[in-house]
Amino acid sequence: MPYASQDRQEFIKRTNLKQDARVLDFGGTLSGELSGAICALTSSRQVANAVLVKPDRLPFKDSTFDAAVSYHYFDLIPSDMQSHVFREIARVLNKEAVFSFMILLWAPQNEAQRSSLLFSELLKSTGVLYSHEFEDVSRRLFAHGFSEITVETIKRDIMIPRDFIRSHLLMLGELLKKEREEGGTGIKVLARQYFAQVNGHGEAMLPALHFTARRS
Repeated sequence: MPYASQDRQEFIKRTNLKQDARVLDFGGTLSGELSGAICALTSSRQVANAVLVKPDRLPFKDSTFDAAVSYHYFDLIPSDMQSHVFREIARVLNKEAVFSFMILLWAPQNEAQRSSLLFSELLKSTGVLYSHEFEDVSRRLFAHGFSEITVETIKRDIMIPRDFIRSHLLMLGELLKKEREEGGTGIKVLARQYFAQVNGHGEAMLPALHFTARRS
């Protein structure tokens, strides 16, 4: 998402990483901004410093990293796996290390963000995207050895360029085609709502929740 580069940079700035910190980028979504970080990828991609991992089993020794960050990768992790991931991240972090990540806040502030909400709901219905309640996330963090947990609401005004909206439309077209072939109708209504909404108002990134916690 090149259109969100400033948002990623602001996320890193809020995290306040030390200059010489050994950082784990879970999901590899910050590889362009944190070139020295180790990127933990769950699927093969051309990313520098990449290590292929299972989300709930990281191939690193205990207390390896000074910080862990993740920019929206937890939106792709189901709730029942989140606890396992948090446990593994806690294991590979040094004591007092910072864990910082952002997830979507499914609460649009304007009509363009409502388009994004509809698209996210479509992806959620197909098992591609997941929503998480901040109370549940905080509880899981605490249960797996994190303290000083803070949550900040990030209100964003980032329009999604038309080229990316076209890719969304193409994706939905493929999902609708697959659904028709399988005889289903689950996403048809949502898809129609999204088409109408995005054509009338464009699309913008939803607000986000920025979690910061410290390894106890």
